[in-house]
Amino acid sequence: MISDVFAETEYFTEFTKTNVYQQYIGKVSLEIGNLENNEDEVGVFVTDNNSDSLLIGACRIGENYPGYYFVTIYANDNQSPIKNGAEVDDILTFKIWDKSDNKLYVLSNTNSLTREAGIGLAYPELPPAFKSGFGAQFGYLNLIARNQDLNENIAYFKAIPQKDCIKLIWSTYCEINLTGFLIFRNSTDNNNYINISTNMIQVKGNELHGADYCYIDNDVLSTIYYNYQLIGIDYNDQETLIQTITDKSICQSCPVHMDLNGDNVFGLADIIELLKRISH
Repeated sequence: MISDVFAETEYFTEFTKTNVYQQYIGKVSLEIGNLENNEDEVGVFVTDNNSDSLLIGACRIGENYPGYYFVTIYANDNQSPIKNGAEVDDILTFKIWDKSDNKLYVLSNTNSLTREAGIGLAYPELPPAFKSGFGAQFGYLNLIARNQDLNENIAYFKAIPQKDCIKLIWSTYCEINLTGFLIFRNSTDNNNYINISTNMIQVKGNELHGADYCYIDNDVLSTIYYNYQLIGIDYNDQETLIQTITDKSICQSCPVHMDLNGDNVFGLADIIELLKRISH
């Protein structure tokens, strides 16, 4: 049995200690860079049943053994009028705080959590969940903080032509290690992608729940074919390409005055030119 004597955490605070708890143990690291023992922290969260996250336990990394974490997480107090801990089968979300760079990593179950058997330790599930056994120790659940592949979190990204604009809509399943979005665009008259979103579009979901988004591109011409890129901004302010729209339906509807071949007359030559662009 590993001793549970730790210093107070600095970043992950204000969680409720109850009489029912479980413990998780494992190695912890950064994909790029190093963590500081006794400085950087691990926090564990569940949903609070109101589409928000609830901290249920935290620890300093390396207090028990360098490069490892040992965190105690606490069950919900059923006598409390509001949820203050984990309930049976709640999915656990692990977060890592890098103190020196003041960076927060929200770990994805598929990319950042791995398991290996440990003598005397219960083998953890993936995704990890709070179980009914009192005082159980789960390990090794190893954590690695990395920039996430955001593609898996996007339900769809679509462009819908309107009369005088193009409406961009997208939806997320969840929003892991994500603070906002940018919209980039190129066109038949400019092959370079440029940022057309004036400000970063703030996220509305979290690591447990997604959200719906809409952006209107008013600076469009009916004679131009546009491509759009959805860019994600993570907690480290790094930009990641999530998805590019190449669906031909994003081209604006053809008005009768469309002139694609430059002869100042709309006719069969323009229709042929349009078909060539769509087929590319």
